[in-house]
Amino acid sequence: MQANGIPRETRIDIVRGAAMLIIAINHITVAFRIYGLKGFGIPTPTALGYSSSASIFVIMSGYMVGMVYQRKPRPAHAVLARARTLYIDNILLLVAVAPVLLLMQRWEAVAWDAGFLFDAPVSGLLMFVVLLRAPVLLDVLQLYVIFMLVTPAALWLHRRSPVALAVLSVTLWLLSQLATATLLLDPKLVEWKFNPAAWQLLFFIPLILGAARVHAPLFRLLEARRWITIVVGVVAAAFAVAKLLHVEEAIPRYWLLTSKGNLGVLRLVHAPVVVLFYCGLLTLSRRLPEWAPMRALACVGRQTLYCYIGSVWLTYVLAVAWSRLGGGYLAYLASILFSLLATFAIAVLFDARSGRRAARMRETQPRDDDRMIPAKVGEAS
Repeated sequence: MQANGIPRETRIDIVRGAAMLIIAINHITVAFRIYGLKGFGIPTPTALGYSSSASIFVIMSGYMVGMVYQRKPRPAHAVLARARTLYIDNILLLVAVAPVLLLMQRWEAVAWDAGFLFDAPVSGLLMFVVLLRAPVLLDVLQLYVIFMLVTPAALWLHRRSPVALAVLSVTLWLLSQLATATLLLDPKLVEWKFNPAAWQLLFFIPLILGAARVHAPLFRLLEARRWITIVVGVVAAAFAVAKLLHVEEAIPRYWLLTSKGNLGVLRLVHAPVVVLFYCGLLTLSRRLPEWAPMRALACVGRQTLYCYIGSVWLTYVLAVAWSRLGGGYLAYLASILFSLLATFAIAVLFDARSGRRAARMRETQPRDDDRMIPAKVGEAS
């Protein structure tokens, strides 16, 4: 499997696929909690640290953009075309969940962060269209659109100085933290679910790394020095213990460090630790990526956009149906299973379509022999 003529690294797709499945599980659990789900939710790594799978999703997306689009003949044009696709997909997703939103009472809409569409539908839709507001779960895709719209400028700066792009990205994140810590921006007035100025750090730093294709030497390093994976695992375990014991609450104004919307420093540090740990685990055996479950995860990882869209729509439908039909813990477990199976089905469907499209493109490309056309009749030997 190749992307833009570049051989794909299956282990990257496996990490993306794992993050997507965790997201699908978390979607169902969080949505069902809105309607009073009792009992333990299906455990995921999200409960064992300060970052979420959304962080990994953004990191891996930025990395793939840097790895793929920077090498295209017209990178800015390709990125904007992708941004247009994402933008249209997000609008279509809102249209798809609109019938579910119409079934909700106002308190439900508020819980789904869709109250702005209920209170003032016209202005609410306008805010959605201009990427200022979005209901729960649609906001991640909206954030992705914003990043892709800014990416052409980032690629331009990267071609001139990757260091300058990194410095700018870090500076924007620091300014976001400073503005929140000093109350320069009143949290009651500006309630970011995902502050683009802060979250961009998890997109553009990986973009720089992806353009340099650092995964190749990284995997070689992890294979040669497996103790690194052990050390990273210990660090990840320390984060898990700290999260479970709420150690951070001993720090004054600790919420600044754990903020999701403003990407607090604990979230910022924890996310790459998790990614590095996953990568390390995949280097423990060369045969591991060949296992059937790993190939299935890689398939999901290659089609994360469509899997994410399907997961969001299913979450809305299943949560509202669960609340109307009496709920129950077994129904919650069944919904988790159905969502995961649907995610795999979507991945297989679109992966097969991508394979057929790639095959057609190869068939239409002229072969090397076809390019050797003689200048005049009779000159061919």
